[in-house]
Amino acid sequence: MTILDIETIDPIFKKRVCLNSKQTAQILGVSCSSLENWRSAGLGPSFVKVNSGKKGRVLYDKSAICEWVNQTIKTA
Repeated sequence: MTILDIETIDPIFKKRVCLNSKQTAQILGVSCSSLENWRSAGLGPSFVKVNSGKKGRVLYDKSAICEWVNQTIKTA
């Protein structure tokens, strides 16, 4: 997966450097709750939490998403 692949999923992704949890879940084909569970378990793409507490925003850099997908998916 490349950043170009991400940007073709939804035109709005092209304008953003970082994506929120919902957008990242859409790219990965999982639910937001799965992504949250992965964060709690120390799995999934690296993220940044802006502001602390329950209302803090979680953001994923597009390059971090690509890196994680490319490391996770193995081809035969």
